[in-house]
Amino acid sequence: MKFGVTSDLASRVKGWAEPARDQAPFATAVALTRTAGDGKRAVEAALPTVIDRPTPYTMGGFRLWPATKMKLRAEVDFRDSFGKGSHARDYLAPQVFGGERKLKAFERSIQRVGLLPAGMSAVPGAAAKMDAYGNMSRGQIVQIMSYLRAFGEQGYRANITDRRKAAINAGVKGKRGMAYFVGRPGGGRLPLGIWLREEFGQLGSSLKPVVMFVKAPTYRKRLDVPGISERVVKERFPVHLTTSMQQAMRSARMPTTKSRLV
Repeated sequence: MKFGVTSDLASRVKGWAEPARDQAPFATAVALTRTAGDGKRAVEAALPTVIDRPTPYTMGGFRLWPATKMKLRAEVDFRDSFGKGSHARDYLAPQVFGGERKLKAFERSIQRVGLLPAGMSAVPGAAAKMDAYGNMSRGQIVQIMSYLRAFGEQGYRANITDRRKAAINAGVKGKRGMAYFVGRPGGGRLPLGIWLREEFGQLGSSLKPVVMFVKAPTYRKRLDVPGISERVVKERFPVHLTTSMQQAMRSARMPTTKSRLV
């Protein structure tokens, strides 16, 4: 989303009074930056209409680059990742441009160790624990990655040991035994994914789908950033330019005249 002045500003203000000409680049930069801010907020306001319960991370997925007197262009683009998280571009770009979304960090991890087949993505199953935003809980994701030893070099210490896995499988201190595995249980009749098997001793066992592997979805364009930008520019830039020019003129140093006695 780019808001800029592409024509020669000097030719536009040639007929203006000298103080106005001096203030025009600064006022234009301010107006462009304010317009871009309006555009960013308009896009953020539209996010909940295309994404169910967007997280604060998603709502902060856009960043504003202000205009300057030397660069009369303000931009709103995807924000880089926070820490080790996914880049906003990876999951927001398909909403804007359409196409496939990139794999999430969890998906990349289980694909790296050969668990998630190419061309597939991971979606929560019926036994997944969900957070308030409708996403799989971070705690359960970490538990699964640790059990399946899907953490890479930087997080390898989080991968459980053989001894710890055996204890979890058997159940300790009155807890039921449990195990995560990847496959198609039921003799291949059930869908491919990550399953949880819980043992209840003499009472038997249960099998629960936690993460299902599905064909990577292709998204259509749903977040009309170009249309929002065009509307905001038409409605807000003239207003901001008038206001910023008035403010700049009030703060400008007006030329003084000197008189001499004859």
